[in-house]
Amino acid sequence: MESIDRRRFLKNSIGAATTFTALSQGRSLAAGNKVILGIMGVGGRGRALLTSLVKRSDVRIKYICDADTRAYGPAAEIVMDAHDYRPKFVQDFRKMLEDSEVDAIVIATSDRWHALATIMACQAGKDVYVEKPLSLSIWDGRKMVEAARKYGRVVQVGTQSRSAPYAEKAAEYIQSGKLGDVYLARVFLMQQSPAIHVADVQPVPEGLDYDLWCGPSPKLPYRPGRWFWRLWDFYVGYIMADMTHQIDLARYVLGKKYPDTACNSGGVYHFDDGREQPDTQFATLEFGKLTMLLEASLWSPYMHRIVHLPPTTAFPDWPFSATKIEICGSKGFMCLGRHGGGWQVFEGDSRVRQSKPVVSEPAVIKFGSIIDAHFEDFINCIRSRKRPRADVEEAHLSMVLCHLANISYRVGNRKLKFDGETETFVNDAEANKYLKANYRQPWIVPEKV
Repeated sequence: MESIDRRRFLKNSIGAATTFTALSQGRSLAAGNKVILGIMGVGGRGRALLTSLVKRSDVRIKYICDADTRAYGPAAEIVMDAHDYRPKFVQDFRKMLEDSEVDAIVIATSDRWHALATIMACQAGKDVYVEKPLSLSIWDGRKMVEAARKYGRVVQVGTQSRSAPYAEKAAEYIQSGKLGDVYLARVFLMQQSPAIHVADVQPVPEGLDYDLWCGPSPKLPYRPGRWFWRLWDFYVGYIMADMTHQIDLARYVLGKKYPDTACNSGGVYHFDDGREQPDTQFATLEFGKLTMLLEASLWSPYMHRIVHLPPTTAFPDWPFSATKIEICGSKGFMCLGRHGGGWQVFEGDSRVRQSKPVVSEPAVIKFGSIIDAHFEDFINCIRSRKRPRADVEEAHLSMVLCHLANISYRVGNRKLKFDGETETFVNDAEANKYLKANYRQPWIVPEKV
């Protein structure tokens, strides 16, 4: 990595934030001007986001950034196939932050970089689109919110279901009282996933800045592949990294914030690949009179994810939907799907022991279109300075639920009391140790952002 004094950089970028903000807003507010973006992390997810972004005529991808120089070619081709220019490549993301022409940064790295890169971008006067899962810890997520508010930045998170029109209508239906009193909600992620392959230690490939790639996480010996998905210092676990979509959607339609208690059960039962995170997880979250159950497994081949539904009025096969939400009200029962699943409400008659759908809102939209709608909201908010649908604080509140389940697991599947005002556990020093991630110098999330 190029030698840059981090304290000097942060001091200069914070001091220049007002200037950068003025430049960014002055250019973006004009409808005829393009929004200038840089994208950090162009592996599979980053390239998928690029595919959506290049459809827009009001966006220019100025920078492609990745710690691995080999990633540039495939990502640049996506841009060049759609437009007649070649984006610049930088290996160190701080060079994008130094460019006053850049309005916003898209962060599509793995989990470990989400918090610090977002905070540094906000300090440099950039708006941010950051992929889920938002953070490695509750404390880091709160610091991301603080940075967005302190520097007046738009920070949108890749929880795309918030941009699905049917999600808003499902929330309206529940909050109108038509479902009755809601006492129970079940959130699922039940599917089949492969074991995590752990390759032998190898020399660092030419073109990869491995120190920068590790970033805030420990610099362990280099191995190819996704071996790091097994480790808490790099990853929140496959369950919560994906289930955060359903948890966020459930919290959105139910209008809930912090639970009073959290208790996890489960563990690593199926896989023998050295993973630290559970492959079987059942968590109970208590919100006063509402109990939310999180049910997850990574060894269920009979369950099917809702990912790419075509435009149709058909609904998922709810009993075998891997990514559904079930909301139980005193008057009716709602099945709700992420990423194009739509929703249905069923009412029953105990006398004849039958239930039938009484209200339905089909998807009629591809997941790709939801991604496009999500970026539409982001770009509009860069211009208007309004908060996006998937604002960083909403994503943080949803990730808190993920972290609570994981922390309960890490302390022996104990029931934990949580204080939402302070975002700490009540009289529980062992659980409070896991409020912060284990970050590596010099890539430390600062106490004061």
